[in-house]
Amino acid sequence: MTLAAPFPYFGGKRRAAARIWQALGDPAGYVEPFAGSAAVLLARPAFTGRRVETLNDADGWLVNTWRAIQLSPAEVARHAWGPVAEIDYHARLAWLQKRRTPDLVAWLEGDPEAHDAKAAGWWLYVMACGIGDPFGPGPWRVVEGHLRKLPHLANAGQGVNRELPHLGDAGKGQLESYMGQLADRLRRVRITCGSWERVVKPSVTRSGTGGDGTRAIFLDPPYATSGDLYAHVDADVGLAVREWCATAPRELRVILCGYDTEHDALLAHGWTVTEGKAGRGAGYSTNGLNGRRERLWLSPACIGSQQRSLLEVLSA
Repeated sequence: MTLAAPFPYFGGKRRAAARIWQALGDPAGYVEPFAGSAAVLLARPAFTGRRVETLNDADGWLVNTWRAIQLSPAEVARHAWGPVAEIDYHARLAWLQKRRTPDLVAWLEGDPEAHDAKAAGWWLYVMACGIGDPFGPGPWRVVEGHLRKLPHLANAGQGVNRELPHLGDAGKGQLESYMGQLADRLRRVRITCGSWERVVKPSVTRSGTGGDGTRAIFLDPPYATSGDLYAHVDADVGLAVREWCATAPRELRVILCGYDTEHDALLAHGWTVTEGKAGRGAGYSTNGLNGRRERLWLSPACIGSQQRSLLEVLSA
């Protein structure tokens, strides 16, 4: 079974993962500073032996969920399971929002094993039941004078069990089993919470073992349409990431995601660009043209970047 996140996520790169790994090869050290649904890591081709892999994100509840799946998968499944009920959806969303504070990130930063399995299960429930980004704006309706967000009630409710890949109307036992498989994959993955800058420093990127001996970084900065996830971060985070890429060590295999020509300034530094269409079902976007706008910028150390474009390699 191909592993995938048990929740929908805006801008996930699962459908672009094959071309990404063709460019990255089998790095000894791999870092995802904007982990999100961890689609690329979970789609990594099978390997034997040890590798050093690091996931990071600024969203405390998202990081808490990955850590809880890694360390307490059965407990997460127990709290995530349940029918879609609007009152439960709103109550859990409100509970999570109230506790989404800087203290949450500080707690996760201070202890690499810190996690809350109940909160992770409730976060999965909210993500799977809501229409669009539950933590962003709309869609709303007025109920007894109050604005409320609609849960996904079609087909008796979507629910976490319906979001699991290949499981259909999964039972609770199947949900627990799938969480266990994710936990096995994440067993040796370092999962951190904080700014992306922290995990592109040499102290992180130089770590590695096995594989082809290289180091790789996959950068997928958040889109402006992703709600308030990065509201506390400079709105031009994509620009900051691009500036870092322009001066990144040449031996690093780095891939940067974006739209249209926004990172074409990197071409002057020896980078190449190719299509990065994520395909249907990759996220929340209602604009079917967005996938066609996605691009991948490849650093000079990426496989094939100096000979011909990755798109040409794939179509050969």
